[in-house]
Amino acid sequence: MKTYLIKFSDRDEGSFGETEIAQMFADRRVDRNTPCKPADGGDWKTIDDYLPMLKYGTQLPPPNPIAASAFAKATADKSPTAATTAPLPPPLPSQRVSVVDFDIPFGSVLKIMFKWMAAAVVVFCCFLPVIFVLWLIVAAIFAALFSGVMSSFHHP
Repeated sequence: MKTYLIKFSDRDEGSFGETEIAQMFADRRVDRNTPCKPADGGDWKTIDDYLPMLKYGTQLPPPNPIAASAFAKATADKSPTAATTAPLPPPLPSQRVSVVDFDIPFGSVLKIMFKWMAAAVVVFCCFLPVIFVLWLIVAAIFAALFSGVMSSFHHP
């Protein structure tokens, strides 16, 4: 199993296995943007770069409320040994995300539009017989009504 170092407040902590990081993610002590790197070397990137499946939450363990209280208790004690053995930070607060802009190349937009247009043509061709039959039924109803109204004008 691959292990990672995580950066908290300009301190490197670790090494943590993928399951431990998943637990920290579930406890909200780390988020997708927390810096980390492989313990055997590599560049500092975000947790999302190294473990992208965490963001979907499908395989996360249940949150552990004891971890946050242990962190609060350890940080209240200012002894030097507590600083070296302190657990990880408490869960991060939830944040709203709003998407403001998408930067999509014009060529990609054209490809998408042509694909939608081609799909619309195929669907239209598939439903064309149904549309034609419905049009014939509606036209026959109007023809019957119109002929009935017009026939009443010819009688004295």
